[in-house]
Amino acid sequence: MTNGNLLLASLDEALAQGERLLQSLSDRQYAAKVSEAADASIGAHYRHSLEHFQLMFEAVQQPDIDYDSRARDGALENERLLALALTRDFRHAARFLNPTQLERAIEARCQTSYNDGAPSTAASTFGREVMYAVSHAIHHYALIALICRLKKIPLPQNFGMAPSTLLYQRQSASA
Repeated sequence: MTNGNLLLASLDEALAQGERLLQSLSDRQYAAKVSEAADASIGAHYRHSLEHFQLMFEAVQQPDIDYDSRARDGALENERLLALALTRDFRHAARFLNPTQLERAIEARCQTSYNDGAPSTAASTFGREVMYAVSHAIHHYALIALICRLKKIPLPQNFGMAPSTLLYQRQSASA
């Protein structure tokens, strides 16, 4: 499998993992704020991840991606079925991405300073931004997994585990 195909497969894997999670939760579990997690909710972390994927898909034809322009849509945070539908839409859209698109140059922009300065920018590629969206989702999935463990909510197998951690565990077990 080529690097581009591998990256696109990882995009689908991350979205599929989110889909399995959403199918396993109740609406109440998805939207409930958890005091032990700074009043965050599964929905808040999931919405945040979805909005990064949304920006990534919008950047397919754009010269840049601005991570500060997220919609911060409260409906995605509170309505599990809306989040599930968008996740499925993104999985469908990902099937139309071509590995050659991953090589396209793009400028990434986001606020990185706690001061009121201008956002930082960096030269990137669309593929690097796909990698970022997947990695970012995995990070938030780990936070979602923590919330689920605090609330004793069962998780899909390996949910929120970094692929590198799973690989390390397999290698350690076979050594």
